[in-house]
Amino acid sequence: MLKLAGCICILAASTGMAYSGILRLRMELYQIEILMDLFTAVEGELAYCRCPLPELMERIAEHMPAPFNAILEQSSSRMEENCEPDIPVLWADACEQYSVQLMVPKEAYEVLLRLGEVFAYSSLESSLKLLRLGQKKLELLMEGRNAEFAGRRKVYCSLCYMAGLFLIILLL
Repeated sequence: MLKLAGCICILAASTGMAYSGILRLRMELYQIEILMDLFTAVEGELAYCRCPLPELMERIAEHMPAPFNAILEQSSSRMEENCEPDIPVLWADACEQYSVQLMVPKEAYEVLLRLGEVFAYSSLESSLKLLRLGQKKLELLMEGRNAEFAGRRKVYCSLCYMAGLFLIILLL
């Protein structure tokens, strides 16, 4: 009876490991989508609103989920306080502070850091070009991650279940 209970616990643990791995992959894809939405929102606000940067960031932060809204709000408040004269450095500091909560791959994080350069440009055209370039990079990254997702999901499930079965065989 105890061996049966142990086997069930091991299978439950391996299922939980597979589920947490898949959940991490899904969260990564979700945050890349949110990052693409952030770039679209910034492009729209820059092109049509033309309000001051702190106000622009606050307006966008209202529609973004965490941690992106926190990054925007912190950058906005620090701009209003004139804590850092260099906007890309200010943006990079805010991104660095919330980097633990961001579950994006390194390539997407680099694109997020480049968003600070968009805020520093005085030319609207160059800002919009840089935003479009970032959007294209994110779209390519998203396509690649979506293609990998199905294969990685199968690998996670197979490995976790096989490890669980291996432990069960060892215990019996």
